[in-house]
Amino acid sequence: MSTNDAVFQRRNKQIEDAIDAQNLKQALQLIEKRIKKGEDTPFLKAWKAHVLYRHADDVHRQRGITETLALCKAEPPVTDLDALDILYETLERITGQEETRRSIWERAAKAKPQVRDIQTRWFTYAFESDDWKSAQKAAMSLQNNFPKTRKYYIWAIFLSYLLAIDPASSEMDRKLFGTLAYRMISKAADNVPSDPKELLSPPRAIQTSEELMLLVKIFESQGRHAEVAKILDSDNLGLKSQIVQNDWSFVGVKLDGLEKAQMWPETLSYTKELLAIPSNPGEKAATPESDDWAVWNALVTATQKINTPETTAETQKFIADYINALPRSRNARLAQLDLTHSNFQSGTVDLNTLLSTCQEYFNHSKNKLYCFSDLIKYLPGLDKPSLSKFIQYAFDTQGQPDEKGPFRGVAMINALKLEYCFLITLDEASVSREKVEEFVSRCLSEYRAVDRPERSSAPSTIESQPSDDLCVLAAMSLIRFSRKWVSSELEVIPDIMLIRAAAILERLLLDSPHNYQALLLLVRLYLRLGAGSIALKTFSKLSVKQLQFETVAHNLFTRLATVHPHSAPPIDGAEYKDFNPQSAFVQALNFYRNADATSTRHRSNGLEYGSYVNTEGTIELQRRLKQSICRRMWALEVKRVQRLAGGDPMGRYDQIARDPSALVDQRSFDAFMNCEAPNQPTFEELMRLGPLPREKWVKSAQMTDKLFGLLKDMAAQKPNLVEPEIPSLEDIVGTSPESDMTPSEVEGARINFHLLRVAVFLSGSKSVTSDQVDQSLSQVEEWLDSSLKDLALGGAAVSPIMSRTAIFLQPEIPYAPTWRFFHNILSILEPVKALLSVCSVALKKGSKNTKLPKDRLETLMGTGRKAHEEIRENIRTLKTHVSEPGKLGSLIDLVITGAGTGEDGPLLQGELEKTLDAASLELFCGELMESWEEGLSGIQTIRL
Repeated sequence: MSTNDAVFQRRNKQIEDAIDAQNLKQALQLIEKRIKKGEDTPFLKAWKAHVLYRHADDVHRQRGITETLALCKAEPPVTDLDALDILYETLERITGQEETRRSIWERAAKAKPQVRDIQTRWFTYAFESDDWKSAQKAAMSLQNNFPKTRKYYIWAIFLSYLLAIDPASSEMDRKLFGTLAYRMISKAADNVPSDPKELLSPPRAIQTSEELMLLVKIFESQGRHAEVAKILDSDNLGLKSQIVQNDWSFVGVKLDGLEKAQMWPETLSYTKELLAIPSNPGEKAATPESDDWAVWNALVTATQKINTPETTAETQKFIADYINALPRSRNARLAQLDLTHSNFQSGTVDLNTLLSTCQEYFNHSKNKLYCFSDLIKYLPGLDKPSLSKFIQYAFDTQGQPDEKGPFRGVAMINALKLEYCFLITLDEASVSREKVEEFVSRCLSEYRAVDRPERSSAPSTIESQPSDDLCVLAAMSLIRFSRKWVSSELEVIPDIMLIRAAAILERLLLDSPHNYQALLLLVRLYLRLGAGSIALKTFSKLSVKQLQFETVAHNLFTRLATVHPHSAPPIDGAEYKDFNPQSAFVQALNFYRNADATSTRHRSNGLEYGSYVNTEGTIELQRRLKQSICRRMWALEVKRVQRLAGGDPMGRYDQIARDPSALVDQRSFDAFMNCEAPNQPTFEELMRLGPLPREKWVKSAQMTDKLFGLLKDMAAQKPNLVEPEIPSLEDIVGTSPESDMTPSEVEGARINFHLLRVAVFLSGSKSVTSDQVDQSLSQVEEWLDSSLKDLALGGAAVSPIMSRTAIFLQPEIPYAPTWRFFHNILSILEPVKALLSVCSVALKKGSKNTKLPKDRLETLMGTGRKAHEEIRENIRTLKTHVSEPGKLGSLIDLVITGAGTGEDGPLLQGELEKTLDAASLELFCGELMESWEEGLSGIQTIRL
């Protein structure tokens, strides 16, 4: 390094140190000193403007903006890379300067077109910030100025394609750039030599399968599906070309293109070619990949679309011949069933034919667990007598199972699932309790008859067994049908049935500790039972990783802040996330942060290595994760947990929580076992903690978060730089809030809205009038009076809220909380906490914002504290009932006998006694009671 460079770096280091130490005044003095001494460079001017902008006072900030924008428009344009970097960084912080941010690089590139670094930096910044239009311009500039580097040409095509498919692009841009991408990639395809012996091809010709897949994506986005099929038949880019070399993924692409182009004769011919079985034993058999459901489905679809008797007969014969040659093919038999079902729907075959085909499929596949899920699509076509006949056939054709082995009894599992689905659930209105008990008893009896690995084996080596489904099915049946066993118009599931189902699943986990379906259902069961600490511990056993925080973790986190916001006592050997809800939320949110950083790196690497389709997928995944409803919900919920239970400040999630952009919902429920008939609500829907939160829930939670944020700023006498906005109550709650929110959440959102209006008025805003504030306070007063009545303990020490939401083991005596109890209580506490803050701010001595009657505010504070005390009294009463002597034994007895919903028959009681492990059952009930006490104790610690 030269002496001048060393001096320059040392001077820069002094300024950097001052900025890092937040000593902006010194940093500004150091820069101005160098400028005065003649070092009047664009770099120092840009740095000076940046430091000015970072000042806290508005005068310096505005001066920084003015000087930054002046440099951006300077002639000749700024071309120094370091100066451009600083200008770009400053412009990123200034709202509304997106176009200026783009233009500084474009002007610099035009001024010095042969300086590659300017254009590559321009491209990198634009690409990493999802500015496809600017990145496309940069790519076009690179491929024009450096034509020998072929990747720039492909980059220009790829960015044009991204612009064409971006929902944020205008209609004109989508059409313009879509056409441009199509023409450029078509030219690249035309340049590929047709003769594979030609070793050299034009630089801008397609050279890799990744580039060919990009062509396919571009053609598909333009609706040119027939051209995709045509290209994959060509000599230069076809399936047999040097580039493709019969890669099976392109076979699927061609098949997809033929279907989307509705070229049905060609589709039929091609699928038969793929599935052809050689008549000569010496010939090479069809590739293993060809026996793929996508191929068979295309074959059946093409036959249905052509829809002639000759074609249908030929396809039926083709499928039959294939089955004769390869009788183990599951997909061939499914295709046969699918075609028969289609013909039945069109009236070309009768009911008996469909029934016999279903029976034939069951007979072949009955020892495979997929048999039930395969048949469930076609069996609804049968009438009730035929369904009964089919299920009887399923039980009659069980055969002799193997004496030992994990797959013993799979045929019986399939038969029981079919019975549950088509005989019991479809006849739910008239099915008797005795019938359900007998069904559950058979499930448990069959489970015990299956050989299991020794429990002495290391738990990590005991894998799930097919027979595990029997315990899950038994638990599901108790939950699903017990709604009919109580006299309630709402058909609420009896809490004791939830406890019994949990006991059965815990028994299953003794044999199969890693059964995913059982663990996931247990998480929901424990949450519904108000045992949040056990739900957290159980969730940890699922070992949720990576994208599962987006698709699966919602099963724990939804409404967790109003069910179990407090930390349970530490568990030996466990992580904080396994007993502390705040830590669990933070871990989930860390996934999104890490995923964003990883995705940015992967997509940049993917572009550099020419993996364009994967890069597009990464970009789309990153977009969905940024706009994920789960990410937004967890940010809002972890802040709610902190407000209720304390802990580390969660201000770092403010930006995510307040993000107003559109939501993307990727929540999946497929991991739950579901044996319900098609077009019926899934079993998982029955087990939700209230309606599934969506946009209304998010908006109401954002409004509540805004309320507490404003109150915090007002308490600290922090000036409002921006006029607080109040959303409309209609926008928050809407006309049908019950689709997103529980009644408690709706009421809480309504009260928090009125409190926000009062807080905005107190902040000095002119957007709220005195009359509106008076109306809001009246609404709050009415709500408080109603809440006090709901919380008041009657003569039997039972409040109305307790009678609706507690677990009752005996009539009139509440025993333990459920999720509804915690949820209702915490949904009252949160607005009360906000109310007391509003009153404190308004009554603060020396406050200039005291605009409300003092006596009214003091009365409100007193009523709010009274509501808090009533809540504590409810908690103390319920804690007393949970810990009463003899309750453990009573709970154990109830799991076996089912009292509280009426005594069970001796058959089910006997099966439960034989199946449930006595010691483990006692431990299960004891932990349940401990979890209830922990949850109740947690609410007692809330201070207002």
